[in-house]
Amino acid sequence: MVTDEDVMTWYRARFNKPALFTGKTWPVTLDTSLSTGNYLWASETGADIMSEYFKHFDVDPSNFDFYKYWPEETFILYALFTSGKDDEPEPLTLRMLAESAKAGSWLYD
Repeated sequence: MVTDEDVMTWYRARFNKPALFTGKTWPVTLDTSLSTGNYLWASETGADIMSEYFKHFDVDPSNFDFYKYWPEETFILYALFTSGKDDEPEPLTLRMLAESAKAGSWLYD
Protein backbone atom coordinates (compact mmCIF):
# COMPACT_ATOMS: atom_id res chain seq x y z
CA MET A 1 0.00 0.00 0.00
CA VAL A 2 1.19 3.52 -0.84
CA THR A 3 1.83 5.86 2.09
CA ASP A 4 2.04 9.63 2.36
CA GLU A 5 5.76 9.26 2.87
CA ASP A 6 6.11 7.23 -0.36
CA VAL A 7 4.68 10.15 -2.34
CA MET A 8 6.75 12.70 -0.45
CA THR A 9 9.95 10.70 -0.96
CA TRP A 10 9.24 10.29 -4.69
CA TYR A 11 8.52 14.00 -5.12
CA ARG A 12 11.59 15.12 -3.20
CA ALA A 13 13.87 12.76 -5.13
CA ARG A 14 12.48 13.59 -8.57
CA PHE A 15 11.37 17.22 -8.44
CA ASN A 16 12.68 19.03 -5.37
CA LYS A 17 16.24 19.52 -6.56
CA PRO A 18 18.49 22.22 -5.07
CA ALA A 19 18.08 25.66 -6.69
CA LEU A 20 20.79 26.69 -9.12
CA PHE A 21 22.21 29.66 -7.24
CA THR A 22 21.28 28.99 -3.62
CA GLY A 23 21.70 25.22 -3.53
CA LYS A 24 18.57 25.02 -1.37
CA THR A 25 15.46 22.93 -1.86
CA TRP A 26 11.90 24.16 -1.42
CA PRO A 27 10.05 23.33 1.78
CA VAL A 28 7.83 20.33 1.07
CA THR A 29 4.84 19.15 3.10
CA LEU A 30 1.64 17.32 2.22
CA ASP A 31 0.03 20.74 1.79
CA THR A 32 2.60 21.90 -0.78
CA SER A 33 0.78 22.91 -3.96
CA LEU A 34 2.35 22.25 -7.34
CA SER A 35 0.06 24.67 -9.19
CA THR A 36 -0.34 27.63 -6.81
CA GLY A 37 1.57 29.44 -4.08
CA ASN A 38 5.24 30.31 -3.79
CA TYR A 39 6.65 27.14 -5.35
CA LEU A 40 4.42 26.47 -8.34
CA TRP A 41 5.50 24.66 -11.49
CA ALA A 42 4.98 25.79 -15.08
CA SER A 43 2.39 23.75 -16.95
CA GLU A 44 5.03 21.88 -18.97
CA THR A 45 6.72 20.64 -15.82
CA GLY A 46 3.33 20.02 -14.22
CA ALA A 47 2.48 17.73 -17.13
CA ASP A 48 5.75 15.84 -16.67
CA ILE A 49 5.20 15.49 -12.92
CA MET A 50 1.66 14.20 -13.31
CA SER A 51 2.53 11.80 -16.13
CA GLU A 52 5.31 10.27 -14.06
CA TYR A 53 3.11 10.23 -10.95
CA PHE A 54 0.30 8.29 -12.65
CA LYS A 55 2.76 5.71 -13.98
CA HIS A 56 4.91 5.42 -10.86
CA PHE A 57 2.00 4.94 -8.45
CA ASP A 58 -0.27 3.15 -10.96
CA VAL A 59 -3.06 5.72 -10.51
CA ASP A 60 -5.95 5.77 -13.00
CA PRO A 61 -5.84 9.30 -14.50
CA SER A 62 -9.24 9.18 -16.23
CA ASN A 63 -10.87 11.69 -13.83
CA PHE A 64 -7.90 14.06 -13.78
CA ASP A 65 -8.50 17.48 -15.39
CA PHE A 66 -5.07 19.00 -16.01
CA TYR A 67 -6.52 22.41 -16.94
CA LYS A 68 -8.21 22.73 -13.57
CA TYR A 69 -4.76 23.09 -12.03
CA TRP A 70 -2.90 24.66 -14.96
CA PRO A 71 -5.48 26.66 -16.97
CA GLU A 72 -4.64 27.61 -20.52
CA GLU A 73 -3.10 31.02 -20.86
CA THR A 74 -5.03 33.66 -22.80
CA PHE A 75 -3.63 35.95 -25.44
CA ILE A 76 -2.72 39.44 -24.27
CA LEU A 77 -5.14 41.17 -26.68
CA TYR A 78 -7.99 38.93 -25.53
CA ALA A 79 -7.18 39.78 -21.94
CA LEU A 80 -7.20 43.50 -22.73
CA PHE A 81 -10.69 43.35 -24.23
CA THR A 82 -12.23 41.06 -21.65
CA SER A 83 -12.08 41.13 -17.89
CA GLY A 84 -8.31 40.74 -18.08
CA LYS A 85 -8.39 37.80 -15.70
CA ASP A 86 -7.14 34.39 -16.63
CA ASP A 87 -8.73 31.38 -15.02
CA GLU A 88 -7.18 30.96 -11.61
CA PRO A 89 -5.63 27.54 -11.02
CA GLU A 90 -6.86 25.38 -8.18
CA PRO A 91 -4.26 24.09 -5.73
CA LEU A 92 -2.89 20.65 -6.55
CA THR A 93 -1.30 19.42 -3.33
CA LEU A 94 0.92 16.50 -2.50
CA ARG A 95 -1.82 15.40 -0.10
CA MET A 96 -4.14 15.02 -3.12
CA LEU A 97 -1.50 12.94 -4.89
CA ALA A 98 -0.99 10.77 -1.81
CA GLU A 99 -4.71 10.16 -1.22
CA SER A 100 -5.28 9.30 -4.88
CA ALA A 101 -2.26 6.98 -4.90
CA LYS A 102 -3.73 5.12 -1.93
CA ALA A 103 -7.05 4.78 -3.77
CA GLY A 104 -5.52 3.88 -7.14
CA SER A 105 -7.52 6.52 -9.01
CA TRP A 106 -7.75 10.30 -9.11
CA LEU A 107 -10.20 11.42 -6.41
CA TYR A 108 -10.52 15.16 -6.92
CA ASP A 109 -12.31 15.90 -10.22
